[in-house]
Amino acid sequence: MIFFCVIGILAIGFICLLFYHNRAFPEAQEIAREMELVGGDYYFYGGSKTGFIIFSGAKTDEKAYTYLAKLLHEEGYTVVIPKQLFYLSMFGTKHGLEIMESNTQIENWILIGHSLGGMPVSQIAAAQPKGLIGVALLATYASVNLSGLDISAIRITADHDGIMNNTFMEKYNGNLPANSANIMLEGANHQGFAAYSSSSGRDGEASLSWKEQNEQTIRLILDFFSEQISED
Repeated sequence: MIFFCVIGILAIGFICLLFYHNRAFPEAQEIAREMELVGGDYYFYGGSKTGFIIFSGAKTDEKAYTYLAKLLHEEGYTVVIPKQLFYLSMFGTKHGLEIMESNTQIENWILIGHSLGGMPVSQIAAAQPKGLIGVALLATYASVNLSGLDISAIRITADHDGIMNNTFMEKYNGNLPANSANIMLEGANHQGFAAYSSSSGRDGEASLSWKEQNEQTIRLILDFFSEQISED
C-alpha cells in the first residue's frame, strides 16, 4: 500500500512539473490578444519580406515574449512565437522548420532564442534551412557548432543574470559563426528578456525595467542586422 502511495505522489508531482510554467505579465497577455492564433502559434503579420521566430525560455509562457514581438511588428516585420510542448522549447526544432517552410511570403528569417530557446535556434541553424540569415541568442549560447555557416549571430547577455552563468556561456563562443557580436546589457537580468514572473528567486536584481530591457534588446538586434534587412 505504501509503495502505491509513493508511486501516486511521484506521478502527481511529475504531472504538475510538466504543466507548471512561469506566467506572462498581464500586459504581455493583453498584447497576445492582438495577435493572430495559427495552430496555437502567435502571429503578427507584417509587410516585410523578413520574418522573426521567437523561442521561449524553459517553462515560460510563450505570451511573455509578445512585447518583443510587438516591437518588431511595429517596424513592419512578421513575427511568430511558436507554441511549445509542456512549455519546453527544446522540443521546438521541427516545428520551427515547419513555420519557415509554410510561410512562403517570407524570404529572410532571423531566429531569436531566450535561455533554453537557444537550443532550437541552434539546431534549426545547423540544418541550414533556406532563407535563414541570422540568429539572436538572449542569455544563452549556440548549443551546436555554427562556426562554418554563412549566417550572422548576435549574442546578448545580462550583467545581473542569476540564472545563466556567463563564464559557462563563454566556453561556447567558438560555436558562433564568423560574423557575430557579443554584447552585455548593463543593468539587465535573465527574466528581463521577456515579461514573466518566476518563483525560483535565483535571478539577479535588474536596474532596468523589463520593458526597457526588451526595447534595448530589439534595438540591438535590428541595428546588428540592419544591412541585411534594409532592402525589404
